[in-house]
Amino acid sequence: MAKNISFTLKYWKQNGPKDEGRFDTREMKNIPDDTSFLEMLDILNEELISEGSEPFVFDHDCREGICGMCSLYINGHPHGPATGATTCQLYMRRFNDGDVITVEPWRSAAYPVIKDCMV
Repeated sequence: MAKNISFTLKYWKQNGPKDEGRFDTREMKNIPDDTSFLEMLDILNEELISEGSEPFVFDHDCREGICGMCSLYINGHPHGPATGATTCQLYMRRFNDGDVITVEPWRSAAYPVIKDCMV
């Protein structure tokens, strides 16, 4: 049975490769722990859009664990804390109620930031 968790989300915002980036912070409440990480980011965007704010940009098209395009750094780990899995295969049950979760783009000169966490 799924339980809900609440946590602090710090997510990277950057308008382009030459622009300076920053972290935005949001309290995420009552997220079911059987929600995938990318679904949680969808919930974030639904909240942002409903408030009239700009959504958080991240790569999310595949969601089948095949391509690896959802490459995010989550709490300092490529794709997050799950070993041998892509970000779309990461579920919120890996995190605890009250955690601080930090999401950053994959940083490499070969992959400049297009916007936020999309490289």
